[in-house]
Order: sequence, then C-alpha cells, then structure tokens
Amino acid sequence: DKLLEVHMDKRPGTCFNAYDNLFSIQKRNNDSLPALVARVQAAMRDVINLRPASFTLATLDDELRAMAMIRALPSEFDAFTSSLMLHDKLDVASITQAFLTEE
Repeated sequence: DKLLEVHMDKRPGTCFNAYDNLFSIQKRNNDSLPALVARVQAAMRDVINLRPASFTLATLDDELRAMAMIRALPSEFDAFTSSLMLHDKLDVASITQAFLTEE
C-alpha cells in the first residue's frame, strides 16, 4: 500500500488521464490480440489503483459525466482543459461551474 501511495498520484487530473488512457487504447498494427488485452488490463489496473477507498458506482457515474463534458471540448479549449486538470475536484458540479465561469 505504501509503495502504491508513493507512485500513484491520486489527484483528479491524474484519475482523468488514467480513464483517458484506458478509453484511447487501440490495437496497433503489430499488436497481437493478447497484447491488446494486456494493455487494457494494465490501463484498468491504473484506474483501479487511483480510486479512493470510498469509491462507489455513483462516484463512477459522476466521473464519467465530468469526463464526457471535458472530452467534448474542441481543441481551442485546450488551455481551459489543462486548467481543469489542476482543480482539486473533477466532478460534474465543479466542471459545470467552471464551464459557466468560462462562458
């Protein structure tokens, strides 16, 4: 547990990036299907290791909604998206508030 704690930064931006990595995996030309499965399993392990002990399905639902909102932004919002990754919370309420403030 202590080793994991040292190597896994559990800030919201890090969690978002772990989900983003998971959902961005694609089979490479030289990948075997078992290699693809292994990469997905490794990415999912990162997602799981970044979860707080109090993680629930409701937490997952909120994180997925927040992630969809952020990923929906076009490239001209890259600076705004980067600033969101620095927030202490990346939940729907805080992302919605940030969107309203940005608008």
